[in-house]
Amino acid sequence: MAMDSSDYRHLIEEASFGFVYHKLVYDDNGNVVDFHILDVNRTLEEFTGLKKEDVVDKKVSDIFTLSGLAELDDLSLFEEVASTGNRRDYELHSRILKRWLRVEIQSPQKGYLCTFVFDITREKMIAETSRYFLEQKLGEPDYQRLTATLLEITGASCVMLNMVSPNEKEIEVVASCGASGQFEKAAEALGFDIRKKKWLQDRDLVDGLLQKGIVRIPAEEHLVGVGLDEKQLESLREVFRPGEIAIAGIVRDDRMLGHFTIIMPENQQFKSDTLVDIFRRQAGLILDRNQAEDQLQHQSHLQEILMKIASTYINVPLGEMEDTIRRSLVELAAFARADRVYIFEYDWDRQFCRNTHEWCAEGVTPQVDQLQRVPFELMMPLIEVHKTGKPLDIPDVSTLPDGSFLRDHLMAQDIKSLITLPLMKGKKCIGFVGFDSVSEHYRYTEKEKTLLKLFAEMLVNMKKRFELENQLVIEKEKAQAANKTKSEFLANMSHELRTPLNGIIGFTDLLEATPMNNIQKMYLENVSISANVLMGIINDILDFSRIEAGRIQLHPVRTDLIALVEQTMAIMEYQAAKKGLRIFYEIQPDFPRFADVDPVRLKQVLMNLLNNAVKFTEEGEVELTAGFEAIDSKNGKLFFHIRDTGIGITEEQRSKLFQAFSQVDSSISRRFGGTGLGLIISSQLVEQMGGSLGMESAFGVGSTFFFWIPAPYDPEDIPVGETSGNTAGSQKKGS
Repeated sequence: MAMDSSDYRHLIEEASFGFVYHKLVYDDNGNVVDFHILDVNRTLEEFTGLKKEDVVDKKVSDIFTLSGLAELDDLSLFEEVASTGNRRDYELHSRILKRWLRVEIQSPQKGYLCTFVFDITREKMIAETSRYFLEQKLGEPDYQRLTATLLEITGASCVMLNMVSPNEKEIEVVASCGASGQFEKAAEALGFDIRKKKWLQDRDLVDGLLQKGIVRIPAEEHLVGVGLDEKQLESLREVFRPGEIAIAGIVRDDRMLGHFTIIMPENQQFKSDTLVDIFRRQAGLILDRNQAEDQLQHQSHLQEILMKIASTYINVPLGEMEDTIRRSLVELAAFARADRVYIFEYDWDRQFCRNTHEWCAEGVTPQVDQLQRVPFELMMPLIEVHKTGKPLDIPDVSTLPDGSFLRDHLMAQDIKSLITLPLMKGKKCIGFVGFDSVSEHYRYTEKEKTLLKLFAEMLVNMKKRFELENQLVIEKEKAQAANKTKSEFLANMSHELRTPLNGIIGFTDLLEATPMNNIQKMYLENVSISANVLMGIINDILDFSRIEAGRIQLHPVRTDLIALVEQTMAIMEYQAAKKGLRIFYEIQPDFPRFADVDPVRLKQVLMNLLNNAVKFTEEGEVELTAGFEAIDSKNGKLFFHIRDTGIGITEEQRSKLFQAFSQVDSSISRRFGGTGLGLIISSQLVEQMGGSLGMESAFGVGSTFFFWIPAPYDPEDIPVGETSGNTAGSQKKGS
């Protein structure tokens, strides 16, 4: 049945949808097997690329491979509409036409169909694009998928994604899709791969993208960034044979993040403005979000490094300061994205600065040797800024005034960007720390500047700390030197005093042998006692001075330890008896009889401790215990414990116990006498013998002083059984 209404035909012919009028072809069993095309409109011709005269009065099976409309294998839907008159529709994606289509089928009369074909590719692409961006998660975006999606949306022959570098001057191709084999051919023609090169941005193009979002340009004008000559551009045109080229800007907050280069096939125009506009805006959201996340992670890493550096700077020993600073420069360089990091010190008196520390990335030339005495007049642009406490930030060195020393000096080092932060000690600038970008330009964010300023403050604080520690070391060395001089003086003076005092004691002993009356004997006895007390004090001072001056020499020899203990106790017996004290000793069974020790110094320590025990005990007892612990078959430890039931020592008084010329209480000094040197001499002698001395005490109950010293011994010299003794009427311990 022909459609001959002119009005209806005109309406159909000019419609924006495709139209097919066809008759169903049935087999002998009444099943639909084909379609006989009776009419099509102009829009369908545009959809399929087929002319009306090529399809009218032909069966669909005859043109099956020519038209995407023939991709539907199931014909039952058409048969249902033709037989029932019901209206049906469905969607399909035509692989041949590369379009999404919505097909509506109506039957004007039995056996005939009117098929209306609508191009819904745009709506589908918008939905697909929205779904794609909604599915994006934080992390590195899939650049390749972005370009592939845009290639499908636009029908382009090639799409490239170009990202703007941090310095906002260059672009770099990070992904491309389409143009199979053409990039390789272009690389052969140019001598390099355009996808692996950074290009200077075309500022006019950037301005156009910021204003319009999408810019169309003729094929002969633009394929990549600025930097190719006409011959190279011609080579690219021959390889790519581009149609119209569209550049779609990826912009956020008036900031260019990148752009898509969309190259249409030869002789084709770009017609996807609306879809690409949606796509580029969504891409801007995703890329901006990921850049923000990347920046946040970068700053978080920088904070972690600074925290680590801060904790290290607090505890670093004086001798490790230089290595610690160098390590911190390496760590900071990685996250500040710097190729060279350095520290300068200002010498305001001599008006120059010098490079004290430097780290350089591989391939970057060190400058530290050439920057040791740089006159201030050459560094004034930096100094003037640093004096105010502000950083000097130069994102692009080439923008500095031509002919200036700073520009020439920095460009001679291939520095593209840098930032220097002053080291402020109060209101005085003592130097600066700097970060150079050599491989590429870099623009520091305000957050990064704040964190790097924190590092500068850490450096200043550490320098302050080490200056104080150095001063303390110097003062300590001065004090030790003065103390040594004092000790040498005391040793010499003590020797000078001992000579006449020995004469007094000697003549006193001689006088005791002459006839005298009782008063004379009493006077002489007082002289003798006083002289011997004074001799003891001088001997203590002499020993202490020798120890401090490092002039005490030990002379270990094979010594009868049991005899030494017995002799010491015998000497102390008289003093204990005068006070009515019990004094006794106990030697453990495994205590060796002989060992290699300095008998004079060991006896001196025992005498000092026993003398103190007797001196500070009013009633009760004093006990000496000797023990032994084998280390191996030839070496062991000798242990000695001196216990008393004297006045005891409080917790507060113990801090003064081993200090020279001090006693735990001034009233004790007046009551019991003494110089307060006995314990410190004993402690230092024990330490010099390789052991240690300690004490336990309860105030009002008594004290126990104990020490050990190492000593070589012969196992055969250990006696069998326990040795003990007592004096002053006490009972034997263990007997």
